[in-house]
Amino acid sequence: MNEPDQMYNLFEPFVDEGLSLLRKAVLVPEYPTVDNHYSLQEMIWQALSAQGMAASIASSSEILNDPKTLRRLSELMEIKPEVMTITLFGNQVIAVEAGNTANELFGVAFDIGTTTVVGMLVDINTKKVIAVCSKTNPQVSLGADVISRIQATHELLGGLEGLSQLIRQCLNRILEELCAAAGISPNYIYATTVAGNATMVHLFLEISPSTLVRKPYTALFKHMAPLCPAEVELAVNPAGKVVVLPNIASFIGSDTTAAVLAVDQDVSTVPMLLVDLGTNCEMVLTDGDKLYACSTAAGPAFEGAHIRDGMRAAAGAITGVTITDDVQVEVIGDTKPTGICGSGIVKAIAELIKAGIVGPAGRINRSTAQMLPPNLERRLKRKDNQWEFVLVEAKDSATGADISVTQADIRQIQLVKSSICTGIQFLLDRTPIQKELQVCLAGAFGNDFDVDSAIIIGMLPGFKRDSIRPVGNAAGTGAIKALLFADKLQRCNCIADKVDYVELAAQPNFQNKFLANLSFPVVKRDLASGGVFTPSEV
Repeated sequence: MNEPDQMYNLFEPFVDEGLSLLRKAVLVPEYPTVDNHYSLQEMIWQALSAQGMAASIASSSEILNDPKTLRRLSELMEIKPEVMTITLFGNQVIAVEAGNTANELFGVAFDIGTTTVVGMLVDINTKKVIAVCSKTNPQVSLGADVISRIQATHELLGGLEGLSQLIRQCLNRILEELCAAAGISPNYIYATTVAGNATMVHLFLEISPSTLVRKPYTALFKHMAPLCPAEVELAVNPAGKVVVLPNIASFIGSDTTAAVLAVDQDVSTVPMLLVDLGTNCEMVLTDGDKLYACSTAAGPAFEGAHIRDGMRAAAGAITGVTITDDVQVEVIGDTKPTGICGSGIVKAIAELIKAGIVGPAGRINRSTAQMLPPNLERRLKRKDNQWEFVLVEAKDSATGADISVTQADIRQIQLVKSSICTGIQFLLDRTPIQKELQVCLAGAFGNDFDVDSAIIIGMLPGFKRDSIRPVGNAAGTGAIKALLFADKLQRCNCIADKVDYVELAAQPNFQNKFLANLSFPVVKRDLASGGVFTPSEV
């Protein structure tokens, strides 16, 4: 079971004074009699009111009106337990159980990414994350990006149903592993929150996302009422609730809503830029008042895809690279290198730029070879009609083959960095920022991201190093907060309605800016002394 990078701590509770979304109450019911007659619905209301848990509810029908719950209450009347436990979702009774099950109250927050799916099991009573599980999204077999998957819903027989089944099965496998890790029954999971980009959430709900790729590029929905687990085939308590967090617009989904919540960008009074790095890259800017957002298809390069020797951030992945008179690499786990992950490829390219091996146009500069130390010169090789720079030679790799950065790999990162840089520029054009801007790098990839490397390659234009901070899987953290606290869930609804969406493709001069941003900043290097200076065009 993999544990992704995170803002939350497995040992520290979430501290908040807000009302819990999920609550349990242990009741000693006073059953009606012939002389003291009232409905069982009223019996529950009276018992909860006596504990102060229904004080704001005007009538018993407001707190208990679901036929499934009433049927379960009817079953309990056969045994008339002395003690029963009531589970509330907000102010709604969703489950009644015989005995005292107050200690068994759990929820799961899901972050459905295009490439990676994460589930976080939360003990609602202690407000702690007690287990985390991540898996590769099985839909990648039908396309690495959202456009490919939307096409698959049309081009493949049963494409929509198949893609929906793949993600639902993935979530259930995650649930199974989480429950096994924590030693709990799935029947004690009473709520799940789901965050994801708009395409992923449409597919999870088995709703066609085709309107996302046709003008005017709209989602089918923004807000969704809580669902029963059976409606989406999730193996949790049948009486539980599945809360799909609200989308913002077209390709800016509920994962962005959750990320904004996690960093409190919606209530920030200072300028803040949130950049959620992933297969799709979402950016949200606030000037301390209004919120603006845009999205760009960064592609799966940050997950190691479309990189020749790329891989996910797992054992054997190169995560860091340093180039001096030779190459040193940092690898996940006590093992030989197998490939290079997203953070590693960005770091490697930044080092190649600093060393003068890659120029501003993104080309490997073979002419510098004679000026390089011998250990670097021998690493420049030509293979399959393109130049590459070898990070790990075959004799030192787990695969028995060179692990390299190729010319094609550099081009992939150029496309990604230009998309992000261009999106940021258009957001900054929306509002004058008078104060220093705080920049939050979100996404599991963002936590391992080397900020200095991002500045060197020109991904974060014009920002000071000390104004940038990684915030980990902010979407996951926001989904946890929405699961724990009723007011946080309500804030998600407000965020989705408050954000002003910017469609990049419709912006004048977008193509020209994108092409201009493909270039890397110029880095002045004194090859004689080995000195490296700050990029002159950042």
